Amino acid sequence: MLKKIKKILLDSGIFKANYIYIYSDFRIFFKLLKSNPEKEVKNFLNLFKNKGITCITPAFSYTTKGKFDVNITKSKVGFLSNFIIKNEKFERSFHPIFSFVAIGRNRKLLKKLGKSAFGKNSLHSKLLNKNCCFLNFNRTLIKGNTLMHHIEQKNKAKYRFEKVFKTKVYKNKIFMGDNYKAFVRKNMNLNYSLGTFDKAYKKLKNKKYFFKKKIKNLEILTYPYDDFYYDLDNLFKKNSNIFIKAQ
Repeated sequence: MLKKIKKILLDSGIFKANYIYIYSDFRIFFKLLKSNPEKEVKNFLNLFKNKGITCITPAFSYTTKGKFDVNITKSKVGFLSNFIIKNEKFERSFHPIFSFVAIGRNRKLLKKLGKSAFGKNSLHSKLLNKNCCFLNFNRTLIKGNTLMHHIEQKNKAKYRFEKVFKTKVYKNKIFMGDNYKAFVRKNMNLNYSLGTFDKAYKKLKNKKYFFKKKIKNLEILTYPYDDFYYDLDNLFKKNSNIFIKAQ
């Protein structure tokens, strides 16, 4: 299985990247395996680490109040982030709602992020022009990409505002700060501003920079960060409702 995955990744050119931002769903991967699944996940990550590539994945805990501990608070967005926290030498960003974990050579990039989840000094702004590539590992693109929230904030989307959260952030029992911010919907009860990636997906799905292959039911999709960033930015500039249900 891993040999087939490595062959696809080689063909995609992803190993030329400095950073890889991973969206993943490992459930089908585990069903297809006949050996130790956690060992195979470690081997999967080593495909990148052994080439000096830094891997980053969301570790969102959505901790909007109380206490967030960088090393203890579990991620609520899937298997991979919690596996990394438990098994790898990692760096985790301090944002209590939208944190990320990173492994590899340049993982300390996450220590340089600002308090705004999607603003000027957020991860999404830092990865631009850094030779980054997205890897959707059995997670279809139509489900979305949080880069769109950075594009919304960058372009001052009228249906969102930057909200401050009082959650206290700790690392190794040391207080690291509070008052982290996120660009949230102004009216959570208004269907007009519900987020969607459907419209953007229809515009972009045939772009030539997408590389997609399947191993049985497991889909691997790679695409360049910068090209995708500029395409999302242009879509928003043409239609400021591109990322919401509104027409």
